[in-house]
Amino acid sequence: MTAAAEPRSPASRQTRMKGFAGVLAFVCLVLFLLAIEQKQAVEAWRAIRDGALPAAGRLADWASDRGRGEAKGLSGLKQAVAGDEGPMTAADSDRVLTGEFGPADAATRETVGSVNFIGSTVRLETGESFRTMPLRIAAGREAFVFGQTFADRLAAPADAQIELRRVVPVSRGAPIAPSSLCGGQAPGVIALLHRRDRVDLMLFRARTVVGADASPAALCGVWSFRAR
Repeated sequence: MTAAAEPRSPASRQTRMKGFAGVLAFVCLVLFLLAIEQKQAVEAWRAIRDGALPAAGRLADWASDRGRGEAKGLSGLKQAVAGDEGPMTAADSDRVLTGEFGPADAATRETVGSVNFIGSTVRLETGESFRTMPLRIAAGREAFVFGQTFADRLAAPADAQIELRRVVPVSRGAPIAPSSLCGGQAPGVIALLHRRDRVDLMLFRARTVVGADASPAALCGVWSFRAR
């Protein structure tokens, strides 16, 4: 006589159900992002790409809250991606760029003057101020727009570390102020190359993904500074 199959324990079934629920939540989240074409969804996807592990954890929590009816819709999704840390001072760098730097050439002197780095804030002598948060570190050999690399534009080594910072609103939910340096358009990304007493600053228009696919028109300008 064939022995009866041993019944599976409730704990084993519960573990499998939790795993299935996690996979289902992830699939539903991906479908949700693909189903809507709104600015929040695009920003969410970019944040996942640039900081996959931290953002994925927060999105999992958001999906869990949504299943319990505690999530806050798109605003909750955007907050989950951005996190609660707020702007930071540097991206994957051991040195924090701080202090005041004066213009290193005539073009910089005429357009922006000096620059002051105060934590996550970049303040220009012209009165403009950019609040930033870390994006990623790019290599000098990388293209910042189609056909142009950081190394070529900044006369830097191919392995130079370019700090990319995302320009963020002064207060959550507020629009980013337009900049005269970008022809009256809002800035989106700042690139910084720090070499001893010199800093090169590149400013890109909003909604720009810095890389080989970007249009040359995405670059607002390049300026050089020296420590005072």
